[in-house]
Amino acid sequence: MASSSSNIDLSGPSFCVVSGASQGIGRAIAVEVAKCLGPNSLMLLLARKKQELAVTASLCESEKVKVTYNSVDLSTASEEQMMDILKQALSGRKVTDFETGLIFHNVGSLGNLAVETARMENIPELRKYYDLNVFKVISLNTQFLKLFEEVEDRVVIVNITSLCAIKPMGGMAYYCSGKAAREMYFRVLAEEKKHIKVLNYSPGPVETAMIDNVLEEAINDNLRDVFTSFKNQGTLLKPEVTAKKCMKVLLSGKFLPGEHVDYFDDE
Repeated sequence: MASSSSNIDLSGPSFCVVSGASQGIGRAIAVEVAKCLGPNSLMLLLARKKQELAVTASLCESEKVKVTYNSVDLSTASEEQMMDILKQALSGRKVTDFETGLIFHNVGSLGNLAVETARMENIPELRKYYDLNVFKVISLNTQFLKLFEEVEDRVVIVNITSLCAIKPMGGMAYYCSGKAAREMYFRVLAEEKKHIKVLNYSPGPVETAMIDNVLEEAINDNLRDVFTSFKNQGTLLKPEVTAKKCMKVLLSGKFLPGEHVDYFDDE
């Protein structure tokens, strides 16, 4: 990991948004970041499943941190809806009240694992996949930046990426291409706006529902074998473990703008 600027300090009041916060890595990150936030901080949790969001919120809430959540399907939310949700979460407070504006883009899905890459042609399905995993991530990020326009240098952005963004994985063309497009957007943003802290964090192979989905749906034998061996050898990481590493990397501030940092990278 290349050395960049100094530590990121979250001990003051922060406004923090976490997408895909109802389960798995998103929930674990929300819980970890909540521990780091200073007094008078606000958190906004986004995902589709309202009951699961409520559970995450209860795990994050404290005397220092007020948590709100909104069950929204980000793949279909309009830009106006996104901005309204962000403004509602601020509940009357101004962005200048916060020393840090922090957003974790964790929302994501695997895409169709039952079609060979050479046979991909269902454009409506692809479009839907890209809406959730790329286009609306960019859109939500833009609304967040608009909100913090006057204090843009306080913004910290974390994109939950994957090794699949930089390394092809047979049987996962939807996922790999989506992750690659998304990561490159954040890298370009970091290139243009060097005063904004941008991290692309790759969490490693994590024990979540996604693993089961791969085993159930993948038609690529090699892909199934890889994930089966992960599971059988007990090499899958717990969401809490990779979330802790994510926060450690973030708070150290030792990453270059937009850098891809993997769970397994040296400190």
